[in-house]
Amino acid sequence: MKKKVLFLIGSLQSGGVSKSLVSLLNAFNRQHYDVHLLLLSRCGDVFSCSLPKDVTVHVNKDIEDLHEGFAGIFRLLKRFRFFLALGSIMRMVLSRIDRANAGLLLAKLMPCFSKDQYDLIVDYGGQQQLYYMVDKLNGKKKISFFHSDYNKWPYYYKIDKKYYPKIDHIYSISQVCVNSLKKCFPECENKISIMENISSPQIIYERANESINFDIPKNKIILATLGHLYRLKGWDFIIDAAYILRKNKVDFVWLQIGKIIEEDLVRRIEKLDLMDSFIFTGVQNNPYPFLKACDIYVHPSRFEGKSIALDEAKILCKPIVVTNFSTVNDQFINRVNASICEMNGRDLANAIIELINDKDLRQLYVKTLRSNIVDNSFEVKKLYKYLEG
Repeated sequence: MKKKVLFLIGSLQSGGVSKSLVSLLNAFNRQHYDVHLLLLSRCGDVFSCSLPKDVTVHVNKDIEDLHEGFAGIFRLLKRFRFFLALGSIMRMVLSRIDRANAGLLLAKLMPCFSKDQYDLIVDYGGQQQLYYMVDKLNGKKKISFFHSDYNKWPYYYKIDKKYYPKIDHIYSISQVCVNSLKKCFPECENKISIMENISSPQIIYERANESINFDIPKNKIILATLGHLYRLKGWDFIIDAAYILRKNKVDFVWLQIGKIIEEDLVRRIEKLDLMDSFIFTGVQNNPYPFLKACDIYVHPSRFEGKSIALDEAKILCKPIVVTNFSTVNDQFINRVNASICEMNGRDLANAIIELINDKDLRQLYVKTLRSNIVDNSFEVKKLYKYLEG
């Protein structure tokens, strides 16, 4: 019989973690292993159409409603799940003052969706998924992922420190992130290591050639940013940079590929009379044609674990401007394969203008990226060792 593997994730809505898991599942040996996915919520589902057809997807109504705020509470009440509805309200109140214990309460409220034993269970999101995996699910081996620099996201530390020692391994996506975890959890140092996000060049190339229903100007400089429109992703820097570009008479259009989270930023774009300089594509299941169409890819994030969007831009060999967040040097060398700038609109604009004007620098970045394209699908083998024997 095939060995059974279960993955857990909060949702498949747009975002790097969801995309990373879908890439991992596509690379996983599903002929040899029976692969299952527990999806805690279908809210904002974007990537389910990219899941392999032979992955068994599980959804539990109670678990789903516990993750969906007041709408979920209303549905729980309609099904006479009064205890869970009350618990969900308590969790939402508690989350305002104590995220860690709110996450633990949510895990305690979530019913066990299956009594089956799995040979390996992989929590791909952390926090309440980690606690639920440890307390409620039956697995011979249990692994958790953390996708960012823990020093930048310590809100769950007091509960994580109780649960990380109970699992078999913890993976993170870059050396900076691994070092951060080891510093925060020295008692787990020997079971913390890197497993990179999986990006398949072949799939990206194929999908980049698909057609899109957007008219992208041919006679302008095309800038692109893949990510939701909010300050965490540096969109205030983008607006400042766009204003400076316009003042410097740069003829450009900026593609924003993702959801609009903070409407006040759009109002600021309107106030500065910059709306005709942006194309808002919304969430795209296939963002690669937009990346392919751009002249320069810009990624002004305040912090990242290891950005999948940047990995994808690298595979498409785009000249890149990126801000100096804590893990940027895991992916780039300044003025070798990207321009790394400080976190403000002026430095962002100056880096873009330099790349527009310096053809040799653009070509250097493209040449360097082209000579370093790697298909890292082999990373999935790091999970197989927990299924051997």
